[in-house]
Amino acid sequence: MINTRNATKYILAAVLAMFTSGLAFGQKTEEQKPAANADKQVVDARQKGNWTIGLDPAQNTVQVTNSVSDPLAVKVTNNRKPFQIRIIVAPTGLGNTTASYPIPAGKRFVIENVSAIGRVPAGMRMEMNFFTYFDNDGDGVADPEDLVFNRIALTDQGTFDDTTILAANHKVLVFADGTIGSTNIPISLVARLNGTATGTAQGQLTLSGYLEDLPAAQP
Repeated sequence: MINTRNATKYILAAVLAMFTSGLAFGQKTEEQKPAANADKQVVDARQKGNWTIGLDPAQNTVQVTNSVSDPLAVKVTNNRKPFQIRIIVAPTGLGNTTASYPIPAGKRFVIENVSAIGRVPAGMRMEMNFFTYFDNDGDGVADPEDLVFNRIALTDQGTFDDTTILAANHKVLVFADGTIGSTNIPISLVARLNGTATGTAQGQLTLSGYLEDLPAAQP
């Protein structure tokens, strides 16, 4: 019979053998297990503080596609300046009386609103219009075809102290070139009465809009 002491040795040896085998098996299992994120490159960033990335200015270019099928959106800016003028004319009878106001050279006056008032002796009427030039064909010559008459529809406002008041206010879009070629051209107001005035008659015209640069002459 195996005594108790020898039995204890055999049992301890068996347990030690099983424990050693388990460690070896576990280590092999860990070695065969793929590392997490093994297919990813990881940057070991240990620098503290601010980061500076060097870029070569000679190589930094932005490519912008601008094709017929995919055009690039652009915004055209123009040096527009608000502008308004008042012209006064004093007709005396059936003939036309004219007064003019110059447009700054090299500018185009884009007129957006017209306000007019006429004062005539009681019972009389007044006709008013203004004319402008616009170089339609771009030839740099103030041709008769470039002259435009703009009519003003005056409405009777009533008679006050023996003076009949006529008035008008219109939203318009009128282009008036201040220069065509080498010729400076003003805006002119023309007025006439339906008879000979026995008292004072006067017409006033206020034009409001903006100035813009004339386009460069076309070859």
